[in-house]
Amino acid sequence: MASATSKVAKVTTTEPGAFGSKKNVDSYYKTEVTTLGDGSIKRETFRTDAKGNNGVKVQEVSVKDGKITGSTVSSNATAAERRDLNNSKSQLRNSIRTQTKDAGDVVQKNEADAAAGGLTDAGKKNQEVLGGGSGNNANDEGEAGDTSRPSGEPPKNRAGTRDKFGDMNYPIDREQLQDIIKFDMLKYEPKKVQGFAFGDKSPLAGRQSIGSVTLPIPGGISDANACDWGGDTMNPLQIAGAGIALAALQNSKNVPGGLSGALSGLVDSVRDNNAVIQDGIAGGTAAAAVGANINSILGRTQGMILNPNLELLFQKPSLRPFTFQFKMSPRSKGEAEEILKIIRFFKQGMAPIREESRLFLKTPHTFKIKYVQLGEESKFLNKFKECALLSCSVQYTPEGNYAPYEDGAMSSYQMSLQFKELEPVYNDDYGSDGNLPAEIGF
Repeated sequence: MASATSKVAKVTTTEPGAFGSKKNVDSYYKTEVTTLGDGSIKRETFRTDAKGNNGVKVQEVSVKDGKITGSTVSSNATAAERRDLNNSKSQLRNSIRTQTKDAGDVVQKNEADAAAGGLTDAGKKNQEVLGGGSGNNANDEGEAGDTSRPSGEPPKNRAGTRDKFGDMNYPIDREQLQDIIKFDMLKYEPKKVQGFAFGDKSPLAGRQSIGSVTLPIPGGISDANACDWGGDTMNPLQIAGAGIALAALQNSKNVPGGLSGALSGLVDSVRDNNAVIQDGIAGGTAAAAVGANINSILGRTQGMILNPNLELLFQKPSLRPFTFQFKMSPRSKGEAEEILKIIRFFKQGMAPIREESRLFLKTPHTFKIKYVQLGEESKFLNKFKECALLSCSVQYTPEGNYAPYEDGAMSSYQMSLQFKELEPVYNDDYGSDGNLPAEIGF
């Protein structure tokens, strides 16, 4: 066994600053290369001071038979170091490769037990892999061991987020004209303000899909259109006050005589119902004097209350929820892999997207859903507006017992998806033409 340590090298790393800014930090590193009795090579990288003292291990990598057998990023590594150690093109990784070569050359020179006065061929191959000289496996170094990322570190640069998911099917050998439900993933498109309202989004038919999944139409499908209606009251005093206010705002075409006409009508009502209104006024005065509810006083003293004019009024539209449940049982290795991709498609697609600054979260991707019969969108089942995926739950043992295949794939998966449309269904969504097509629509 022999070992050697490289010279100290300065490396400049980029670390996140406040509010998305970045700052450069100079650090110093040295690398120790050790040949072991079993023919493997161990490389340890330490963060030090400028003189090479006070070393703190940040990474250890082992190579045997020309292959990386272990790669561990130490818990002592900073967030920036973890990021750069997992980036084969970072300045830190390039510096470590140079340090490895320098230390390895010393080991090779001083290796006394090799018959030819140097490393064996296997040792040279291990040295080459650690130093990245061949380019083989060097880029996999950061993925061979602990690649966990602390929550405060910006995500590794992958162009912001995954935006291509491909097209997946279950079963993978489904018939061409089998009835299916298709889920297309879309990038979220916010609305723009137009006057007193928000403008319409681009038509779903024209939106670019970034991935799709087709599945057999499950049982238990349904829809439920609803609107929110609620009881509302307005007593005569409120009605009279509203009439006067409206008269002041509206012209004589809507309220004859304008404000003076409204006041005159109120006086006529008082005269025509003189006795009843006098009792009501007396009850109202008493209620005001003691701070009681006017209906409480009138009910106790006169056996009556103000007419509440109760009426059921439209409150707001509702958003439709949809729930689907799929059971997928792989019949081959390829189909098992396809099921894994499908589950990840929904899980990753519904997840919020972090910006690198961590100040904001972007809206998750959304979904276009449609039932397809005989190759065309079904007119016998409901249509969908753009939907958000609220939850995706997966049961990995739906049969009640753990029964994986030889390669570890589950024998069955049960996936439950809960969607909700982004906007309500309106009357005009069905069209205004009297000669409507024979379809259910929304």
